Amino acid sequence: VHNIAGIEGDWTMRAYREHAVELIRKQVGKGKVICALSGGVDSSVAALLIHEAIGDQLTCILVDHGLMRKDEAQSVVEMFRQHYNLPLILVDASDRFISALEG
Repeated sequence: VHNIAGIEGDWTMRAYREHAVELIRKQVGKGKVICALSGGVDSSVAALLIHEAIGDQLTCILVDHGLMRKDEAQSVVEMFRQHYNLPLILVDASDRFISALEG
């Protein structure tokens, strides 16, 4: 496969992470970023890569829509604030979402 595609088998996750962080730094520059965080794998990895790249220029927002598992929103908030020191705003929109679903 390497010969056919003309690629080398020297890819590493560390090299990818370093490349991604550098690309983010170049794109953002001195700007600020808002990241919607669900607590799932995709948004969590994105948030952590962006935070590694630009630090406090990032603010994450988690919207509790009332359909998450019990205490899941608070668990996500605690994990990102305490373990990763990541700026995170929790928006409790559960009443609004549930009312719209009922209505």
